[in-house]
Amino acid sequence: MTSTPTESHHYNPLPLLGPHLPTLLLSTAGWYCVQYLSHRLSPRWISKYGEFDERTRRGWATHVVSMVHALIVIPLAIRCLSSTSLKQDPLFGYDPFVGHVLAFSSGYFLWDTIDSSLNSTIGFVIHGAACLAVFLFSFRPFLAGFGPPFLLWELSTPFLNIHWFMDKAGLNTRYPTFFLVNALVFMLVFFLARIVYGGANSLLFFNTMWQERANIPLHLQVIYCGGNLALNALNWLWFSKMLKKMIARLSGGETTKGKDVSAKPKVVVERTPLLDKAGEVSIKEEEEDDLVAIGEEEKDETLSLPAKAPKPVKSAGVEEKW
Repeated sequence: MTSTPTESHHYNPLPLLGPHLPTLLLSTAGWYCVQYLSHRLSPRWISKYGEFDERTRRGWATHVVSMVHALIVIPLAIRCLSSTSLKQDPLFGYDPFVGHVLAFSSGYFLWDTIDSSLNSTIGFVIHGAACLAVFLFSFRPFLAGFGPPFLLWELSTPFLNIHWFMDKAGLNTRYPTFFLVNALVFMLVFFLARIVYGGANSLLFFNTMWQERANIPLHLQVIYCGGNLALNALNWLWFSKMLKKMIARLSGGETTKGKDVSAKPKVVVERTPLLDKAGEVSIKEEEEDDLVAIGEEEKDETLSLPAKAPKPVKSAGVEEKW
């Protein structure tokens, strides 16, 4: 009697991750090396570093990692926009080079999630984990064409980090003109990258998701579309606060305590940086809990599509299992 072997089926939720796994792991290890080098070298290069408390030193290293990641990934993301396969199918398409870039940033968000769980709040932990999940999901493949525009939200990160570094190192008072110009450039890039580019591409995103609604599970439609709307709303909120602060600064930039002008009370002048370390409008210490921070690495982004996104076509050979 001959027995027929039973064929076993092993479900792999991320079938395309394997070739990119070394990139992801090396990237994660690399960010820890950058963080370590920041702690070792910054005291030699930054004269005020010895005056920093432990929280500021951790924040300094975090911003260094953020800066290195942004400077590397921005040109890579721009190159990814020319991917032919993802232009043809931004939802279900796949490109090996784009896969390596997304794995590279996945390593960054993996580091960010772990670091936030040790040194930051639950909000940053959730954000890092959510970004990591979005990137990893592209290895199904799903939404891989959304990755490069998503990464281009890092365009404003270098200017944000420069502002933070100058403020903590005391260079804002030594180079006030450069400090102000950098803040203005940050606001301009933030507006163009997040409000204009992000808003326009979000419309394309919703249109494409609607066209392919029959092939996308309802819960994924709700999660991605809802998240897109929420993050765009936050971008508008943050930009309006930055704009309000900038107008106040250019109009005088000083507030006074004391209401009886005729009595000529002692006037206390409050001067605060245009942007705080989280990248949003600087405010008094007791008011900080009333605002939502942009994030120390300018981490909040939304999903967007390349311009003129075509109607998606499912890639051959990709088995749909959700």
